[in-house]
Amino acid sequence: MAEAAFAATRDVPAGAATRRVFWATWAGWMLDGFDSAIYLYVLVPALTELLPASGIAPVKASIALYGGYLFTIFMLGWACSMFWGWLADRIGRVSVMCMTILVYSIATALCGLAGGLVSFAVFRFVSGFGVGGEWAAGTPLLQESVPETMRVRLAGWLHTATPTGILLASVAAFLIPVIGWRGLFLLGALPALLTIYLRLRLPESAAWQQGRKTARRTAPGGLFESESAKTMWTAAMMMACIIFGLWSCTFWAPTLIVTKLTGDGDSAVRALAIAALGGVLTNLGTLAACLLMPWIVGRIGARRATAAVFFVGSLITALVTYVGAAFLADSITLFLCLLPALGFFTNGVFALYTIWLPELFPASQRAFGSGFAFSLGRVLGALGPTIVGSLVALTGSYPLAIASTAVIYVVGLPFVALAPETSSRPLPD
Repeated sequence: MAEAAFAATRDVPAGAATRRVFWATWAGWMLDGFDSAIYLYVLVPALTELLPASGIAPVKASIALYGGYLFTIFMLGWACSMFWGWLADRIGRVSVMCMTILVYSIATALCGLAGGLVSFAVFRFVSGFGVGGEWAAGTPLLQESVPETMRVRLAGWLHTATPTGILLASVAAFLIPVIGWRGLFLLGALPALLTIYLRLRLPESAAWQQGRKTARRTAPGGLFESESAKTMWTAAMMMACIIFGLWSCTFWAPTLIVTKLTGDGDSAVRALAIAALGGVLTNLGTLAACLLMPWIVGRIGARRATAAVFFVGSLITALVTYVGAAFLADSITLFLCLLPALGFFTNGVFALYTIWLPELFPASQRAFGSGFAFSLGRVLGALGPTIVGSLVALTGSYPLAIASTAVIYVVGLPFVALAPETSSRPLPD
């Protein structure tokens, strides 16, 4: 029914309508991943230039500390994006997708024009604010616009967009010696072109159209009452744990590689190239998890059990990669070999939540509920990068500082057990 209603709004075959909405939302999320990942590869060269302009020596401890602060600022902007979910329930999914893409594209480009740490931090905050809203609008649009028989599969595959965007950022990082870190940020303006296609080719979802009157009557506060409150807070805490883990463990890998290799006497150009290779390997593992997620969920048979497998897998791979390979073996080669497994668990788990979160909320509150859970998770998860940066400054060791934050996956397991099980149920109206 959803597919037929969607097709009727543009007088196109139902199958073509499904493909169109999938690839449009996929492209928005992919470019979101590209823009958010650029920072991973320019952190060292950008801060090497910006810190002296603020009177701070660009030594290892300072780069780690301020790099962590800037990670956190970006994620706090990302956390404030819960506003976009509320707006998407009020004015429509497609309209809000366009707004968020414009915001993060322009703000990312402005990062390339920053003259100091303060302006750079402001632009990073605004970029995070835009990036975080795209998922809250795009994921409900997809789930509400495709047939129930295809919904879980396409929702799981939607998250392949993020590692694809990060892979593109990894490839683009090879251009840093040519265009510089500022040039790489300026490339971040390109996603703005996608908004033209979205406005011309995509209608709002039929479920949103039918629920507009209900959405106006339903206050967001209803999600914080009785059983809805339990769902909201457990979802938010699960998201907090996986976001904390991702940004504390996986996303520090390029910085660890660059710092290690340059400290051993390698050139900055070679170190950046190997860091980019590390990003490619990590995201190949993530892509594998996202492609397999619909099958994994079906094979395991429960959302909660699948989440538990990925939480435990994330803990084990983080410890083996950072303590075993990077610290005890002190081997960048072994570290690189383990990155696909790290990406498979720590980033691939998000494909599960692209399926699971929208199933927890009714159509009239789906964007706000999903977006709030994701965004509040970012508020708590934002502490991770600052903790890592502070631990590096204190201990002088990236591997030990990063590995110590993997305990967050143990913290998350009780929230997984408390979350509602939605397997074998249709998307709620």
